[in-house]
Amino acid sequence: MKEKLEYIGRVFEEGSGTIFMNWTCSGIRFEYSGRILMADLEAICGREVETDEHGKPLNKEFRKTWPYAAVFLDEAEEPFSVFEVNDRQKNYLLYASEETEKHIVTLIKLTENEKGKLGIRKIWGDGEISQPPERDTDLRMEFIGDSITCGFGNMTQERDRVYYADEQNGWLTYAALAGRMLNADVQFVSFSGIAVTRGLHEKLNLFHSMPELYPYTDRLIEEKEGKMQDFQKWDFKNHPRDIVVINLGTNDPVHIQENGEEEKGIALFEEEYYDFLKMIRTLNGNDTWIICTLGSMDYYLYDNIKKVAEKFAVNEHDERILTFKYGRIRVSEGYGAIAHPSLATHERMAGELVEFIRGIPGISRQRSIIN
Repeated sequence: MKEKLEYIGRVFEEGSGTIFMNWTCSGIRFEYSGRILMADLEAICGREVETDEHGKPLNKEFRKTWPYAAVFLDEAEEPFSVFEVNDRQKNYLLYASEETEKHIVTLIKLTENEKGKLGIRKIWGDGEISQPPERDTDLRMEFIGDSITCGFGNMTQERDRVYYADEQNGWLTYAALAGRMLNADVQFVSFSGIAVTRGLHEKLNLFHSMPELYPYTDRLIEEKEGKMQDFQKWDFKNHPRDIVVINLGTNDPVHIQENGEEEKGIALFEEEYYDFLKMIRTLNGNDTWIICTLGSMDYYLYDNIKKVAEKFAVNEHDERILTFKYGRIRVSEGYGAIAHPSLATHERMAGELVEFIRGIPGISRQRSIIN
């Protein structure tokens, strides 16, 4: 079966044969001719603490968070179905019709990596699965980010609480929207609450920083299964990106201020951001454009990001490093959970980024994107 599937994003193949699609909007694509299509799916639930509007735990109990998935037929922008995968192993109906029909089927994960893991054990039906036609895309893009890029609570309008898994929709984030506007092949590496600075996270005993995750296909699922080293490296050579968009730096100020050494914290952030740019450039090669962005919630470190990017461009003789600032959230657009961007803000952010990218000379692989 695997040889007939096209992988979308950073998909991890487990030794047992299960295909894990854990990053936002990661998934599979294939062609199917038949009446009934089923999938044997596996989920590993996430665990999180209920908090108040200030982020303080309401109790000591953990709640389970299960991943949500969506099925798309052909090139439709609206999903054929959206459903929760809420068991370690369970069969799900992906598609049904009275007559035999042929469709391109796309199955993606709507929720972020830490909201639960989603694995594919088997896909079957009364018809035939075959390789899909190649996608006619103009660009290959990657979005590296935090909760904003993940779509943290973008499906709710209650700003003073956290969100449930069904209130996060990666398909409607600024990144996914911009990708569709640019006819791009998009992949995500995003995690709510994540920062660039490694040292501060170690002091505060928090989760990984982005530089500790980025080189690998999915370090998080490997650690979930007990592996602590020699993680599977992502194959950058066979998955080249024309553009890498970084939207990090929103969470770093929180950790800088909590650590109580602001000047040292900012200096450490600049050092870590520079090193991360070097990592991205080394892994992706010299042809990739790197766009360092920030927004739309906090801009405390934007000037520092801009300074680092300009310094990197000069020191490394790199002409493909750019910076961009999204417009701040507008009250008229409403808010998602914990004052995160709403669907309206995500849509505006997508438009702003697309306009910026279209203004970069020679960035497209096909002329249609800049017409």
